[in-house]
Amino acid sequence: MVRRILAIAAVAALAASFASWAADAPKEQFVGAAKCKMCHMKQYKAWVETKHAHAFENLKAATPEQIKKMNDLLKTEVKDHPEASESCVGCHVTGYKKDGGYPQADSTKNAAVALVGCEDCHGAGSAHMAVPMSDKEGRKKSILHPTAETCAGCHGKVTPKFDFAEMSKKVHPVAAAAPAK
Repeated sequence: MVRRILAIAAVAALAASFASWAADAPKEQFVGAAKCKMCHMKQYKAWVETKHAHAFENLKAATPEQIKKMNDLLKTEVKDHPEASESCVGCHVTGYKKDGGYPQADSTKNAAVALVGCEDCHGAGSAHMAVPMSDKEGRKKSILHPTAETCAGCHGKVTPKFDFAEMSKKVHPVAAAAPAK
């Protein structure tokens, strides 16, 4: 009987220890496309020419006509300054309201995520960056591989005839898995 009580107590202590460790484990953080550029220069150079790279800038520069068109399409009531509207910002930045994502108190960090970057499709970059360069399989597994559903979160309403295969060629014209040389 005593052994059983000790075994139960040991299991309970291990469970509590694990729960404490899991709560303290670092959460994945968004790091910004500039960090991705360090190893994936070819992909970065191709991406920086896309609309995604300038999504927040374009939101800030939206004309009254563009705002009206989006209001009609999305059934919103943004009057002006769409860059301050929750109904707009979430699709024009990286990691909206998530750890390390937009907005950041530090203006430099904020600028790094004030765009639609690599991590919007491939997940927060901190876990990927933590995998040693020599672990090629681990690095591949540490990123998300986007699907049509990934894009539908933002494009579902605003791009009615969204073709994932066609659009992904425009957003990612350079192979994603190959690190830059």
